[in-house]
Amino acid sequence: MYVSRKLLTVFLIVVSVAAAIAAYDHLQSQSSTYGDISIEQAMLLIETRPDLVIVDVRTPEEYETGYIEDAVNICVTCDAQELLDNLNPDDEILLYCRTGSRSATAARILNENGYRKVYNMLGGITAWTNAGYTIVSPS
Repeated sequence: MYVSRKLLTVFLIVVSVAAAIAAYDHLQSQSSTYGDISIEQAMLLIETRPDLVIVDVRTPEEYETGYIEDAVNICVTCDAQELLDNLNPDDEILLYCRTGSRSATAARILNENGYRKVYNMLGGITAWTNAGYTIVSPS
């Protein structure tokens, strides 16, 4: 049977798009979406996800030295249970601390308790400010 090149090309494109959609759907359905992201990826999330919950897990004293706009402060080392008590498992959550260590701990705690859209910003607020991104500085 003869198949034209155009028809074969269209068929291959459709199959490729279908495979890409299936792969994307598979990734979205993975049980663990917790992951480390760069400050650039964090900025993209902030700019494109209006419902993103931004959580600064540093101490209240550290938070008061400056924080990412719209971030709430929930100190992971003060009371880790406070994370679970104050965050919704269905929300998309961006966590950060000073360098990324405490926020990685917080992300792990949330992930182990059923939170699936949790991101840890690598490098923390130190990398954020070093890259020239702004922070809110209380007066």
